[in-house]
Amino acid sequence: MKKIVLLVLIMLSVTFAVNRELHRVKTAIIDENSPIPKPPVNIGNLKLEIGNSSNGNPYPLLPDFGRTEAIGGTCYDWINGPVFSMLRNSPNNFLFGAWLWSNTEAMSDRNMYCNIYDWSTKTWAIINPTNYMSSGQSVFPHTLSSVGGGADLDPTGKFVVSGQYSLGGVLSVKLARETDAGSGLFEYSQGPTGYRWPCIGVTQNQNVHVAAIDVATTYDLYYSRTTSPWTTWTPYVTIAPPGPQPYFPDQNIAASKISNKVIVVWESSNDPYPERAYYTLSTDGGATWGTSTQIPFPPSVGMTPGFNISSLYAMFDGADNFHIVMSVADTGYTLPAEIWHYCPTNTPAYSLIHHYDAETLNAAVGYNAIFATRPSICQNPTNNYLYVAWEQFDSLNYEPITNLARADIHIAESRDNGLTWYAKKKITTPNTMSKRFPVVGGVQGDTLLVMYMNDSIAGAFLQSEHRFCVNPMIVHRVPVPLTAGIEQNDYPKFYDFALRPAIPNPAKSHTAIRYSLSSAGNITLSISDVSGRLVKTLISENKPAGEYSIIWNGKNEFGKKVNAGIYFYTLTTNSKSITRKLVITN
Repeated sequence: MKKIVLLVLIMLSVTFAVNRELHRVKTAIIDENSPIPKPPVNIGNLKLEIGNSSNGNPYPLLPDFGRTEAIGGTCYDWINGPVFSMLRNSPNNFLFGAWLWSNTEAMSDRNMYCNIYDWSTKTWAIINPTNYMSSGQSVFPHTLSSVGGGADLDPTGKFVVSGQYSLGGVLSVKLARETDAGSGLFEYSQGPTGYRWPCIGVTQNQNVHVAAIDVATTYDLYYSRTTSPWTTWTPYVTIAPPGPQPYFPDQNIAASKISNKVIVVWESSNDPYPERAYYTLSTDGGATWGTSTQIPFPPSVGMTPGFNISSLYAMFDGADNFHIVMSVADTGYTLPAEIWHYCPTNTPAYSLIHHYDAETLNAAVGYNAIFATRPSICQNPTNNYLYVAWEQFDSLNYEPITNLARADIHIAESRDNGLTWYAKKKITTPNTMSKRFPVVGGVQGDTLLVMYMNDSIAGAFLQSEHRFCVNPMIVHRVPVPLTAGIEQNDYPKFYDFALRPAIPNPAKSHTAIRYSLSSAGNITLSISDVSGRLVKTLISENKPAGEYSIIWNGKNEFGKKVNAGIYFYTLTTNSKSITRKLVITN
C-alpha cells in the first residue's frame, strides 16, 4: 500500500512540475543532435542497429563512452530493491556476468543465466550474434520461483550464484558453484526452506553468506551460511534487531575477500518518512553479529533526505574497511535525488557523489525508483581508486508507450578512498532504450566493467506497464582513470544561438523544445499554426546565455488541447529569429 501511495505522490509531483513549464532545466539533458541518437550494440564482432525513430527512420549510430557488448538477453525486466552483485572479475582469468532470464510471458521458465569472458582468448563463452536470448547459459537445472538472487566469486576464482525455487510447494534458497573456475559447470547446495530474495557474498574461507527474507513473516531479515563441506548450512537466524525489520526485499550483503568479515545492509521501508537505514557487521564469518547500527542520514543541504528501497550497496576495500553507497530523495519524493558514499573510517564519514535536480519534468520514473538511484561500488586493486555507477532518469526523454522516463548510466571516480569524487561521467547515450540496474564488476587494467539491462520499453512488463519484449544485457567497458572535471558542468561553456528539433516530433501531447542563447537578452518562444496565428507563448522574458529546454503540453493560451496538424515554434531575440515545424497527432 505504501508503495502505491508513493507512486501516486510521484505522479502528482510530475503533474505539478509540468505546470511549471516556464522554468528552464538547469543543464542540457538531451544530446543536441536530432533525432535522439541510438548507440551500437556489439555482439561479438557484429554491430546491430536496434529500432527506429518515431517517423520510421533508423537512429544514427553513435558510440557510448567506452565499448558495449550484449552478452545475453531477458524478458524479465524488474528488480524490486537494490542491485545485488552480478558481475565479478577475476584478473587475468575470467569475467562472470549473471542475470535473471525468462523468455515466456508467464515467466514460467525463469532461471539465472550467466556468460563467461576469458581474458586470455578475449572471447565470451556463448554468444549468438543473431539472438540475445540464446547467448549465455542457464545456471540451475530447474526453473526458479518469482525472482533470482545474486552472484560472487570465491577466493579460488569460482563463480557462485544464488536463486530461489519451490521445493515441495515451499520457497527455498539454492546455490550454484562452478566445479572449476571459468568452466561454466556447476555443483549445487540446497539451503533451508522458507526463505526468498537471497543475496550472497563469499569470504576468504570460501563460505557463502546469504541474506534472505522470511516468507512466513512480514519480510523479516534472516541470515545463513554454508560451512565445510559447502552443502552444510547453518540454521537461519534473524539479524535485524534491535533495529527494525526491512518489511521489503531491500537488503544487501557484502563479504571480504581478505578476511571473514561480512556486512548486511537494509532500509526500513515501513518507517514514516524519512525512512532509516541500518547495517550489521560480523568479523568472524557470520558466527556472531554486532548490534544493528543505524546509518546516519547524509548531510544534505536544502532537503530532508530519506533512504530508498533501491538504495544500499556495500563493499570491503583493500584495507578491509567497508564502504556503503546509497541513494536518497527529498521528503519522500523522487526529486531532488542524491547519491552518497559512507565510510566510517573516513573523516568525514560521508561524501556527496552526485546531486540531481530538474525544474521541468515530463514523466515519472515508475515503481520503486527515484531519479538517481541503485548505486554500486568497486575498487581498482592496482591504484585503490573507487568507482560508483548508478541509473539516472531523464524525464525529457520518455517512453511514449508508458509515459515513463528513460534512464542512462552514470559513473564517478574517487582517488582518495571516497573523501572526494574526482570526476563524473554519463557513459551511455540517451536514446529509445532505458538503461537499468547497473552493477560494477571490477577493474581490468585500464577498464572499468559495468553490467546493466537495456530496457527496450521504459517501465516493467512485470508491472503490466507495457507489452512483452526482449531486453539485451550489456557489459560496458569504460576507460579509466577518468579525466579531472569530466562532468560537463565543470567546464566554462560557450553557446551558439540555436533552436533544436522538438523531441518527440510528431507528438501526441507533450514535446520537449530545446534551444540555446549565445548572449543574454529578451527572448520569445511561441507556437503558431499554419496560418501564422499565435497559439501559445511559451516564454517571454530576459535570459542569460545558456542551454534551455521547455515542455509544451499541446494546449493553447486558453488551456485547450490543440487540434492535430502542423504547427511552428519560433525563437526570437531583438536581432534574430529561428522557426521549426512541429506535427501534433491525435
